[in-house]
Amino acid sequence: MSYATIKELVIDSYVSEGRMPSYESLTQKVRDSFPTSSWQKSHYSWYKSQINTGKIQISEQDINEAEVTDEFIEENIAQSIDTQVSLEKDLQQYLSSRVNELEQGLVLVENGVEYSTEAGRIDLLAKDASHNLVVVELKAVKAKDSALGQLLGYIGCLSQENKNIRGILVASDFEKRVIFAAKALPNIKLIKYELSFKLKEIT
Repeated sequence: MSYATIKELVIDSYVSEGRMPSYESLTQKVRDSFPTSSWQKSHYSWYKSQINTGKIQISEQDINEAEVTDEFIEENIAQSIDTQVSLEKDLQQYLSSRVNELEQGLVLVENGVEYSTEAGRIDLLAKDASHNLVVVELKAVKAKDSALGQLLGYIGCLSQENKNIRGILVASDFEKRVIFAAKALPNIKLIKYELSFKLKEIT
């Protein structure tokens, strides 16, 4: 079967299998039908997200709609990444001067913002009321396993010269596996942040 657009191929494959095809399966179909496409895993993730959130409806009407181009997807991915990075920076800036809002008694260590280690840069490094180090990792979106792994990596790195190091993972939400894992790690705390807006009438 020939397809006019990649979007049409994705929808047809979804309908045929009754679910989102695997990355390998869909990638092979895209390469067979659109050999010049710059298709990659980020495109697959974007289509999957669009379908799961209902932004792409699985219907005949969608098949006849205009093509979603590689350039369009790349632009959306880039915008999403830019937004995430910007929000994490804002969150870091806010908490760097209010780190005690995460836990009473916390204070930043010297050069505690983007603290450099062999394992990478720590978003915030603080000390608690008992003068033990506390590593703070910030995520603008839902935290996945990798975020917890990153936090543990920082703790492990600092543990070479320090004891009783704890970690705080701050995110908008947490995958269930992250929550289960944190319950088994007494030195890890999860904190969920929420954005709020205050409106003031000017005119």
